[in-house]
Amino acid sequence: MSNGYSSSSAAPKNADVMEGGHDNVMPTQEYVRKIIEDVSEDDHFTRGPWLSAVVYLDAEGVMESVCLGDMKKYCKIGKLERVVGVVMTCTPNSLGDMTITIKDPSGTMGGLIHYKVFQQEEGYARSINIGVVLILRNVFVFTPKSSNHYLNITLRNIVKVFDKDTEF
Repeated sequence: MSNGYSSSSAAPKNADVMEGGHDNVMPTQEYVRKIIEDVSEDDHFTRGPWLSAVVYLDAEGVMESVCLGDMKKYCKIGKLERVVGVVMTCTPNSLGDMTITIKDPSGTMGGLIHYKVFQQEEGYARSINIGVVLILRNVFVFTPKSSNHYLNITLRNIVKVFDKDTEF
């Protein structure tokens, strides 16, 4: 029984990724090549963790994720439905939380990962560090000033973590 994956790569053989709506469907491999060309000045988006996240979202039927650079468009009732980004900085604080900076191709945003994320048996104590890609859902956004936004990340928000050493 075929699972849709070739033995030589992690990408589905017949997966399609929509770009710009239902009328523009392109194969995943072509979409990945386009991403690599579009963001070639920042290699975080050409590495295995990011590309694996793109393929994962495609397999889940997700065609769009939030762009951190356009909060007004995506933030609804103080929440972001989906965030995909590379962890650029992470610093534990004295309360057990972790302050992070997360980046996507459109921009960066600060965030705080709640200490319980690291304490649970299924927690992420060893896996969340610089270079990992996080897929988050239903994340509350704290906005102390109109131009400053911060993600409030809890265990419920984390969908998937792609290790910084993930091969594509």
